[in-house]
Amino acid sequence: MIKDMIRWCPALGMFATDRPINDVVDENGKVIVKGTCIWKTSVCSKRCFDIKLYKLYPKMTDRDIRCEREWQSFKVGDFKKALSRKRKQTQRVSHMTRGEAFTDIDDIYKWKQVCEETPDTLHWMKTRAWHNPILKFYIENELFPIPNLAMNASVDPSDSREDWERLERKGWNIMFFGDEGLTHSPATGKRLFICPKTHKKMKGHCVDCKAGCFSQCTIGRIQIVHLSEH
Repeated sequence: MIKDMIRWCPALGMFATDRPINDVVDENGKVIVKGTCIWKTSVCSKRCFDIKLYKLYPKMTDRDIRCEREWQSFKVGDFKKALSRKRKQTQRVSHMTRGEAFTDIDDIYKWKQVCEETPDTLHWMKTRAWHNPILKFYIENELFPIPNLAMNASVDPSDSREDWERLERKGWNIMFFGDEGLTHSPATGKRLFICPKTHKKMKGHCVDCKAGCFSQCTIGRIQIVHLSEH
C-alpha cells in the first residue's frame, strides 16, 4: 500500500513523492533503509536544501523509513489506488522532492508501471541516474516514450560540457541549479528557460506551467530550465 510516500506540497501545488537521501540507521548503526541519492555530486552534498531540513527536523527520517518500505513493497495498482483517494488535484504529481527515483533497473520498471496505471496524471520526474550509463539507456528506451511522464535530468556546475552534450543529444529535458549567472547551455548555446516558481517566487505555479519542466509533454519542446536558489 502507498500512503506516506505521497504528500501534498503547497509550494508546487501538487502531490509529491519522496525517498530517503541517505541511509537511515538505528541506534546500533544498523541500516534500516538505504539512501537513494547514490548519484549525488559534490554540489548536492554542499547545497542540498533537504540536508538543512534534516538538521532542523530530525524526525524526517521516520517518514523516510515508511516511504522506502512502501516503495519496496510496491504492487501493481497501489499508486492508482492511492491517488484515487486524494481530494486535491492529481492531474500532476511531482516525484522526488527529495531522494532519487532510480537506484536500479527494477525502479525504472516500477515507475513505468506507475505511469501506465495512472494515464490521466502527468508525472514530473527529476533524476541524476543519467550519470549511470546503464540506467540512462533504460530510462531513454523504457520511459521516454511514455506520454504522461515528464523526465528531467538534474544538472549542476560539477557536470561537464560533455555531460551536457550527451543529454542534449538524446533529447533530455534539463533542470539546472547552482550558477545564477548561467544563461546558455555550455554545449549547444541554447538559452535557458528561467523557472517562474524559483526566480519569481510564484508559489504553486508548477501545477500550471507548460513551458518548463513539463514542456516535452505539454508543448512538445525540449527545455533547459534554470532553477534559482531557495
